[in-house]
Amino acid sequence: MKVRLLSAEKEVFSGEAEAVYARSPEGWFGILSGHAPAAFGLVDSPLRLITASGEVVFQVSSGLVHVGRDEVVILADEVKPGD
Repeated sequence: MKVRLLSAEKEVFSGEAEAVYARSPEGWFGILSGHAPAAFGLVDSPLRLITASGEVVFQVSSGLVHVGRDEVVILADEVKPGD
């Protein structure tokens, strides 16, 4: 599925991912290809993208995740490289 990660300043990641794992105020959630359309809030936490080349981790601050048809758009106030 196509994933776009945007900070308040720029696009940080754009590409294909097999899965997205993030944390909302209600807890951790995962998004796989074919996920039903949805929207989630984000809290300060790691954001994990599973790509064909491996796992990519970012540290995100509050924001939103929008799941559309085979596309996930993540809007975060701040994005930093993860550990």
